[in-house]
Amino acid sequence: MEAEPRDKNERKEWKSAHVCSQCGFPIDLKNVGLVEATTGFITCPKCDWSGQIGIEIVEKKPSD
Repeated sequence: MEAEPRDKNERKEWKSAHVCSQCGFPIDLKNVGLVEATTGFITCPKCDWSGQIGIEIVEKKPSD
C-alpha cells in the first residue's frame, strides 16, 4: 500500500491559532476576545475545557 503522492504545486496555508490541550480543537486568534487576551486563559467552545492560551502554527483548512 503506497501513499498517494502530493501535488508539488499544492501550497499549504498556515495560520496562528490556540489549540485546545484537552481535545485539540484549533481556535483562530481572531476569535480570542479581550478577556481571554488580558487574562491569558481561554475556554474551548468544543469541549468547554479552560486553560492557558498557547499559540501554535496550524494548517489552514479550506473552510477557514
